[in-house]
Amino acid sequence: MEPADFNKLAQGLSEEDITADQPHVAMRCEENGITLEYVKSVLRGKAHELIRVVEDRPKVYKLYYKLNRKTELKIIVDLLVYRKVNIRTVKRLSSNFRLGSVKRRRF
Repeated sequence: MEPADFNKLAQGLSEEDITADQPHVAMRCEENGITLEYVKSVLRGKAHELIRVVEDRPKVYKLYYKLNRKTELKIIVDLLVYRKVNIRTVKRLSSNFRLGSVKRRRF
């Protein structure tokens, strides 16, 4: 699935069409300093850019949204139920902690 395809799917969704694995997602949102309503608004494509979609398993996708220059939001969703999106987990990723971002020092 391409990012444009998921954006078309997400534009037709309402608040009731997006569900979450409640205790797990609420705990992950609290760890990352965001709310579930914010995650739902990001999924519906209000203000952030979907940069890539990775299919983890059949009908389970990892969505990566660009929040700002150095921060991404990874949302794992499943599309197992027709016309419903279920949020499985949420994680805020910082480019400061990526393995490829360590600068080499020259001697």
